[in-house]
Amino acid sequence: MTTPTAPASIYDERVAFGRRLATLRRARVGSQAVLATRIGCSTRTVENWELGETMPRLDVAARLAEALGVTLDDLW
Repeated sequence: MTTPTAPASIYDERVAFGRRLATLRRARVGSQAVLATRIGCSTRTVENWELGETMPRLDVAARLAEALGVTLDDLW
């Protein structure tokens, strides 16, 4: 008998997003500073996303996807 898994928490989703973002950023752009400059935000903001502390708004996520050369779906 298997135990049903609990739905992922919002925190888990933020952390998973942050890990994907960091992986994509390292592979496609390099530093947090370069990505921040490309999308018009601070490096601290990029760091917060990658640490799972906050999530970008949809319009900013679209700029992230464009800067990384991926789709919005790829970010999530």
